[in-house]
Amino acid sequence: MSRGKPTPGRDDAEAAARLLRELAERAERDPAFGIQLAEAVRSSGLLDTTPQQPSASASPRKKPASGAKRPTAATAGPPDPFQVLRKDGEDGLRAQLAQLDIAALRQIVRAHRLDPARISARWTATDRVIMLIVEQVRARANHGRAFERL
Repeated sequence: MSRGKPTPGRDDAEAAARLLRELAERAERDPAFGIQLAEAVRSSGLLDTTPQQPSASASPRKKPASGAKRPTAATAGPPDPFQVLRKDGEDGLRAQLAQLDIAALRQIVRAHRLDPARISARWTATDRVIMLIVEQVRARANHGRAFERL
């Protein structure tokens, strides 16, 4: 039976769905692979990084030493960069962003769609992500200001 003209978007979606099903099946069969897959997806920033409630069969995780990590999105909630820029200026925005970890910074980027191409999802340097956020927020805040004096 002929399906007619292939649709690139639909074919891509079907291929992605097939790949994800295969990965899920393998992760269920092989717990070590499942852990590696979960870590890779978590570090990519594709999933929400809020901690899940451990199941009864899950092994307990070690707690980080107190003060070892900077605040995360789950504990303090990421600030609205546009409000911070208006209130505290660019230096205040940089200071608040510097207090966040990479996951919280990525959450801000996603929430405000500051990187539509998602190039920053692979970045590991917080300074680089902070620079992207500041530049994009400043550009959007100044959008249309060129015509104020006309």
